[in-house]
Amino acid sequence: MNLKEGVLMHVTRQTAGLTRQPRTARHVVALAIAVTSLCAMEVTASELEGFTEPYRQVAVPASEIGVLSEILVDEGDQVSQQQLLARLDDDVLQASLAVARAAKDAMGARLGAEAELEVRDTQRKSYQDLHAQGNASQREIDRIESEYRQAAARLQTVREELNIRRLEFERVKAQIQQRRIESPINGHVVFIEKEAGEFVSPTDPVVMHIAQLDVLKAVFSVPIDAAVELKKKQSVTVLVGSRREPCQGVIEFVSPTADAQSASVRVKIRIPNADGTIPSGAACHWDLLPTEPVEKVTAGSGSRNR
Repeated sequence: MNLKEGVLMHVTRQTAGLTRQPRTARHVVALAIAVTSLCAMEVTASELEGFTEPYRQVAVPASEIGVLSEILVDEGDQVSQQQLLARLDDDVLQASLAVARAAKDAMGARLGAEAELEVRDTQRKSYQDLHAQGNASQREIDRIESEYRQAAARLQTVREELNIRRLEFERVKAQIQQRRIESPINGHVVFIEKEAGEFVSPTDPVVMHIAQLDVLKAVFSVPIDAAVELKKKQSVTVLVGSRREPCQGVIEFVSPTADAQSASVRVKIRIPNADGTIPSGAACHWDLLPTEPVEKVTAGSGSRNR
């Protein structure tokens, strides 16, 4: 037996009792309360209740282990995507970067190899001219060609080493970048789990939590029969907060599966909140069958349009 059937039974019993005994003020009041409760149930039977939530909430981890050298934000700060939030200690990597930069920029070996190749090329051309005049043997030509090819190979080796050094420099830079903890989304810092000087381990990498609040969401469990009529991107009006301020939202997701126990379908509504007037965690009501038009306001304004 559900609550509505219980109220009906209570009303029936009260009415039957009134027929067997004199009517008193107490009986009349009891009957009035029961009827009022039933009517209230009829009025609100189509209204669903939920709560506003951050559209996205991200646990921001450190991608490597180490000691936090600094935290650059406070709880409540608004942050933008890719903004630097914290940094792990990178002194050793900075020293390695300096070494890699010096190795990458070293030019002595390349200049020497280029000079040797130039000399060998000049000698080769000279012997080719002598050979054409009959003043140089083929053996001499073969020797100078071999020396030229060896000089060219040494220059190629130097260039490859320089390229490896350049890649090593970029690798160290990437490692330093990994020591930076940046915000993955635009949002607000809602909780900082670690302080500067604490160690970040692989088993506990989360440093802080970021929530996106310029857009909120509300999730409702909608009866199966009512959910059939709902479509993605459909505009709906929800009542937010204790003052039940109307705000326009958009259905973002209607679950293709139903919960057999509750005979309901999960529906997610996106609620714009650009000016931040709608708090996260506020009560949110959605009347599936409104009996009268609801005055609309600009989404996220938090007040009625007059």
